[in-house]
Amino acid sequence: MEEQSRTYILEASDLSVSFETDAGEVQAVRDVSLSLKEGEVLAIVGESGCGKSVLCKSLMKMLPGNARIKSGKILANGIDITGYKERDMAKLRGTLFSMVFQDPMTALNPTMTIGRQIEEAIKIHNPHIKRDALEKRVIELMELVGIDQADERRDLYPYHFSGGMRQRSVLAIALAGNPSILIADEPTTALDVTIQAQILDLFRDIQKKMHTSTIFVTHDLGVVARVADRVAVMYAGKIVELGTTEDIFYDARHPYTWGLMQALPAYAKGKEMLHAIPGMPPVLIDPPRGDAFACRNEYALAIDYEKEPPMFRISDTHYAATWLLDERAPEIKPPSHVCSSFLAEGDQREECEKTAERKKTSMVEECQNDAENRETLVAVNHLTKSFSIGKRNVHKAVDDVSFRIYKGEVFGLVGESGSGKSTVANCVMNLCKPDSGEILYKEIDTCCSKEFRKNKKMLQCERQIIFQDSTSSLNPRMKVKDILSEPFRIQHIAPKRGTLSAEAAFQLTYVGLDNSYLEKYPSELSGGQRQRVAIARAVAMEPELLVADEPIASLDVSIQAQIVNLFRHLQKEHGFSFLFIAHDLSVVKYFSDTIGVMYKGRMVEMGDADKVYHNPLHPYTKSLISSIPLPNPHGERRRVRVSYDPSAYNIDDERLEMRHVEEGHSILCTPDEYEKYVLMANRG
Repeated sequence: MEEQSRTYILEASDLSVSFETDAGEVQAVRDVSLSLKEGEVLAIVGESGCGKSVLCKSLMKMLPGNARIKSGKILANGIDITGYKERDMAKLRGTLFSMVFQDPMTALNPTMTIGRQIEEAIKIHNPHIKRDALEKRVIELMELVGIDQADERRDLYPYHFSGGMRQRSVLAIALAGNPSILIADEPTTALDVTIQAQILDLFRDIQKKMHTSTIFVTHDLGVVARVADRVAVMYAGKIVELGTTEDIFYDARHPYTWGLMQALPAYAKGKEMLHAIPGMPPVLIDPPRGDAFACRNEYALAIDYEKEPPMFRISDTHYAATWLLDERAPEIKPPSHVCSSFLAEGDQREECEKTAERKKTSMVEECQNDAENRETLVAVNHLTKSFSIGKRNVHKAVDDVSFRIYKGEVFGLVGESGSGKSTVANCVMNLCKPDSGEILYKEIDTCCSKEFRKNKKMLQCERQIIFQDSTSSLNPRMKVKDILSEPFRIQHIAPKRGTLSAEAAFQLTYVGLDNSYLEKYPSELSGGQRQRVAIARAVAMEPELLVADEPIASLDVSIQAQIVNLFRHLQKEHGFSFLFIAHDLSVVKYFSDTIGVMYKGRMVEMGDADKVYHNPLHPYTKSLISSIPLPNPHGERRRVRVSYDPSAYNIDDERLEMRHVEEGHSILCTPDEYEKYVLMANRG
């Protein structure tokens, strides 16, 4: 498939990997061939369960005991390492290969300082290094990955570091042995957009300095557009499309690749439903006959159900495994809006935003045209909440925050981790008590113990929350049917469908899962399936307010699209109001009517979603939006990110308050800054 005349640092040829389980043999990787050049970044994309992580661990031979390489070869610098024993592989790990894992908190030892953990990694590969040289190398590595004040911070523990700093520390450990190949498995999945942008730039910078070859596993196509030289698209354990980044983004040929691209909010026309790939990936205990994607492929041909397609050559750099490329196949063009969006020069988001401006939902238009007619559901007034850290330190998580959520409205709350978003959500849901301020739900002061007790049942039924981590929010000892029935038992409410089992079955079907899942435990479900169960439990009470705290974090783009579509359906069908929290600003902009931007506990900008997104005024908002990765390689690599300098803005200035600079748009500013922002709003 590749040019044989070129020299590759790593090659996999017809690699197949299986797991032996009680249910049978899981064919996790099936006949995969790929290669990696020196200094190249190869991105591997696809849904969860497609084999991305297993493939990477197979290359390093870090598989569990029930896994085995059934066939194929792995060549490192031309040497076949397929048959290497653990002792031989241990010598290669850290020097030839090194891996950066998805969750830095589990990758780091919480009982050891960061410096000590980096030292340990260095000494494994250089056991005779002297103490002075060791300490110098630790500082060098910390500075290389962008950790400031390295001499002081090396004595800190992982819990002292933010998510981005922990990921930098993991990267420093991975680079300790000067590896030739760096494998990064979803290293930015749970990070804020600004931190993600920094980490991506760091990867690129390190690659240039150290000439490291990188395999970058991700489900974020915007990330791929920024960092990758080539892209491999995986589905059901196989590579279904392979090419340069430009090949994949501007001339994709496989229907699965089209589906992944169509699921992106950036290419939705206005407020229409996102395109979600129907169904779920197949179970690889018994892979389907023919093309594994056929049952989810709206362009499938009869032969797709009978015979597996070969890898067709499109160009010297571009290959795809689909029968649509066979000379006998009918001519089927890519979806028109995907094709036009990806082929457009410049920043393709502009056209998408223009389309979004032209297409507004009737509800939003009515709200904007006649704001006085909107009925307030939730009113948050001057909310303040602090937490004690130790005996002397107090952290003000929320500082004088005010906003409104109207009936039928989606209020999107964005900001970096630690900005106070979740604390606001918890206060709204009475999961924590504010220090001061008031929260009114239907004019009921929910912060007043007397008022809350008086209206307890109504408040607990009409307000529901969906947490970020569906795994920890669902009782692992309860079956799905019991999880869905529990709210009715707790509130002593008779189910509308007659019985608890019938109600559970209805709610499960409503969120797109069949009744076979009723008898399963949360551990038997995928991330997207668990999140659907959590949503089903929340909507079972038919609430008027749904608080969704990072409900799509860490989900695949196709699953994200399904969940967001489900939310839109719920809003349209029942008129639910949402407090929607996420760090994916493209999703927040697509789904929300109003956006509030938080920074260090303060609301710094708030207004109509289009106005805030298209014409951000506050420097922090500009920084957030400029950090959103765009699925356009040319546009993404030309972008200049706006950096926010906190030292230039005193967030504690007593003169700061939210001021209206135009209709439907407010900003936190001093009286001196007000006129400047009014002019900026009018120019926008």
